[in-house]
Amino acid sequence: MAEIISYIASGISIVLGLCEPFGKTMKSVLIFNFLGNLLVGLSYLLVNTLNGAAICAVACVQVVINYIFDMKRKKAPNWLIAIYALAFLAVNLLSFACWYDVIALAAAMCFVLSVAQPDPKYYRLFFITNSSLWIIYDALAKAHGNLITHTALFIATFIAICVRDEKKKSERNNG
Repeated sequence: MAEIISYIASGISIVLGLCEPFGKTMKSVLIFNFLGNLLVGLSYLLVNTLNGAAICAVACVQVVINYIFDMKRKKAPNWLIAIYALAFLAVNLLSFACWYDVIALAAAMCFVLSVAQPDPKYYRLFFITNSSLWIIYDALAKAHGNLITHTALFIATFIAICVRDEKKKSERNNG
């Protein structure tokens, strides 16, 4: 039953994740990101992949903090970004269970860099790297629901980069 609920949580996070990379503002990107991390973390928890679940929980806290900064139209300070990285490192060390948990830590560091971006374009570039690392982690951890989720998010982000960012680039060159 837990595995079925894990697949349902992953399925819902796919829908949210498909909306996320097309967000025009960081506010909308962060809302979808928070909800997606919450569901992906639940999915990891349900299949006993505690490292992935712990990292998603920390990511949710970080997204809320960044959302507050974004609402005030301020960039998260560098010292806070450093605390984010240290928090991920600490959580990874506390929940470390196997060698491929290092991949989850690398994905978490990409996440820190992605949510620290004030521009959705640069967010998407870090996010696609993050998704790539989670795909590898999910395959090794046999977290199949999240493997499907992260693959779908990778594809959606790639399309968003092509559609949104390349369109803006061509508009600047023609304008």
